[in-house]
Amino acid sequence: MRKGLYNKYMVFKVEDSSEVDECFVLRPDRDPAARVALMEYAEATDDIELATDITSWLTIIAKRERG
Repeated sequence: MRKGLYNKYMVFKVEDSSEVDECFVLRPDRDPAARVALMEYAEATDDIELATDITSWLTIIAKRERG
């Protein structure tokens, strides 16, 4: 597996299928550091609905891991 920052994923906008440059994909289902980063983001954002969605998603992932 390659390490460091590199182009592993291509991201496209849903609305017009144009490629998104300068983004970073997190995989909280596989990467504990991604879960920490997303929780920090949820705490830092002013978008309450987004924060709630992220927190709920992380809760679901944690429950799956516990079985």
